[in-house]
Amino acid sequence: MHLSRIEIAGFRGIKRLSLTLNELTVLIGENTWGKSSLLDALSIALSPDAKFHNFYFSDFHVDYSLGHTQVSQIQIVLNWVEDYPGEHKARRYRSFKPVWVRNGKDGKQLYYQISSEREDDKVITERHFLDAGGNIIDCPDNNKLAKQLMVLHPIVRIRDARQLRLDTEQQEELDQEQREQRNVINARIERRLDNTCRRLLTRPGHVSSDEIKSSIRALRTLVDHYFAFTPHHKAPHRDHRHFPERSHFSPNPLEMLARPEMTKQNKLVLMGLINAYIRARGPVELKRISRPIMVLEDPEGRLHPIILHQAWAFVVNMPMQKILTTNSPELASVVPLNSIKKLNREPDKTRVYSLDSHSLSRDELRRVGFHVRLHRPGALYARAWLLVEGETEVWLLNEFAYRCGYNFASEGVQVIEFAQSGLRPIIKIAKLMGIEWHVVTDGDAAGKKYAETVRHMLGSESDKHRLTVLPDLDIEHFLFNHGYEPLFRKLARVSDDHPAPPKKIIQKALKHHAKPDVALAMVEFTDSEEIDHIPTLLRWLLKRMVALARASTT
Repeated sequence: MHLSRIEIAGFRGIKRLSLTLNELTVLIGENTWGKSSLLDALSIALSPDAKFHNFYFSDFHVDYSLGHTQVSQIQIVLNWVEDYPGEHKARRYRSFKPVWVRNGKDGKQLYYQISSEREDDKVITERHFLDAGGNIIDCPDNNKLAKQLMVLHPIVRIRDARQLRLDTEQQEELDQEQREQRNVINARIERRLDNTCRRLLTRPGHVSSDEIKSSIRALRTLVDHYFAFTPHHKAPHRDHRHFPERSHFSPNPLEMLARPEMTKQNKLVLMGLINAYIRARGPVELKRISRPIMVLEDPEGRLHPIILHQAWAFVVNMPMQKILTTNSPELASVVPLNSIKKLNREPDKTRVYSLDSHSLSRDELRRVGFHVRLHRPGALYARAWLLVEGETEVWLLNEFAYRCGYNFASEGVQVIEFAQSGLRPIIKIAKLMGIEWHVVTDGDAAGKKYAETVRHMLGSESDKHRLTVLPDLDIEHFLFNHGYEPLFRKLARVSDDHPAPPKKIIQKALKHHAKPDVALAMVEFTDSEEIDHIPTLLRWLLKRMVALARASTT
């Protein structure tokens, strides 16, 4: 059984949110857009200590769009779905028989709701299981079943990679607390692991391979005590072809630590990750029957990108449902595209943008994966895409924006050339991921075909705000006709009084200089003139892109 969906209303930074969860769910989004509130709601609903949370007045959402009005009710609904037909008959789930709900012909599912309401100076909280229509199922064992759900699927939350750095005083305090609650054997194993990690940090040359192997064996014992690395359910038709991790690592992540090619520093990170996982579940021991949900927050903190990828290769093979938050473009570029969920706060709700498995064809995924994700991993974090035909426009428009007083990077605008990957799949990605976009095409035959593609994808929407067609053959001819003729004549080594046609002058300039060099020369030429020298059409375009990006955050 896995957590399929969570719905939240009125909790902290979330007014309304509905999120579908996969085997791996990667959450991205700007600060204050609800990621932490979402994870807090999960931690409250599935606390590893199996204790009910007492809601406070500060937990109720404040709606600033309505003059700081605080809502009076919180609702958190978790939807659980069987991994395979008949799983509800397994021993661990038999007690849930009164609250199972039919899901299709053969499957079963659970709906668990936590609701809290403010009444005068009191907060009243109730927990129920629901039927498919959202009605409360009359069950006298509600609280008992809710606690059992926490035991079976607790949230184990690791804050960020800084927790992999072992602080001696903090670890001694944790060890003392855990010695009071664990048996002597496990406390001894933890101390041995901590000692090895500290020695690797301070005196790596003094830690022998035998000591590392011994610590790995101890770690395996400790992991086996808290949770079993047994194969859990995985999506049956998940496409791994375009992702580097598809076959390079063992199904058992612990075996990675024993590989001879792993450096001591890398082993330290991975050992620290498992140790942090074990400690993150708090002072309560996880049961052997538990299938924890791992929440990993911002694992890129203080990790070199190479070490980050090695740690990720370990995490991705952990046989459990995982929820990851990250601000790392490098990490977002290697996770499956359909696992990425982008949160965007709107006035009435937090909207979730994502790709389903049928949004793009195999060829479109390959093109976008190579051209956008691998070459421009930060593009998924952008607020708006300015889609252009070639490299010249990328150079020019970024620099022209700067000359007009705009910083595209800080505004969240990214200029992307689409000719290599095709225009249609990039627009599809932008729409599905909630990224604003605008297309600039040349005025030649190819550019007009691109423009028709844009209009076809707009449907009933006007193309005024989505499409700019240059009134000339290309960006070079457009600028030639709008004040840049002296520059092109200079680059082409053609005198001012020579009656050569514009096309021939531009061809000569591009023959003598590469396109990026011509673009940089245009920028330098612009610097030597006034701001009005940048054509009005381009200045309008740049202003429009900044307005699109800013509008996406309101």
